[in-house]
Amino acid sequence: MKRVYLFILLLSGLAGKAQYNEEQTGIGTLRLGGGYTHDFPGLNGYTVRGEISRSLNALLDGGFAIQNSRLSGYPRTNSVKEFTHATTIDFSIYLVPLRTELQSLRFGVGYAFSFYNIRRTYPVIHEEGGVKHTSWPLAEQKGRISGLNISGEYEYFIPLSGISIGLRASLFKAYDQVSYFGPFVGIAL
Repeated sequence: MKRVYLFILLLSGLAGKAQYNEEQTGIGTLRLGGGYTHDFPGLNGYTVRGEISRSLNALLDGGFAIQNSRLSGYPRTNSVKEFTHATTIDFSIYLVPLRTELQSLRFGVGYAFSFYNIRRTYPVIHEEGGVKHTSWPLAEQKGRISGLNISGEYEYFIPLSGISIGLRASLFKAYDQVSYFGPFVGIAL
């Protein structure tokens, strides 16, 4: 039930009209990006991300994002390629301590709903006739998980264009805690 309340709170913040800036027009900013992703068991790959965000007041922004992560690697044994494929829906609130005509700095916290498909392998030790053997059976799972995410962004606004460029770093939920770093392009809507 707490998840539903958090979801409603974040969604109502996005739907609210910002009252602090009379010059604000449009529905917000669309940010599209992708970057390097690392899953803490040792998988590496990429994430493609799209977010719509809107200023809520002088210090807060709200955002809704969808991202897709594709990670793979050999963290436990060279004989089995493990992977994580996850699609995540994020609802975030950002604190904006710096916002000028040319740049902004945002720190966010949000709640993520992740739908994943993973392959993992774990060692199983067998003993036959006093000799120990190790096997690496596969375990594939599909499921859902949710949890908090944190992020930080730097954004540079290209003058008189409605376009911005920036960098984003975050920790989010995509089965395990996953770190992400990459560029994005913002388009004012």
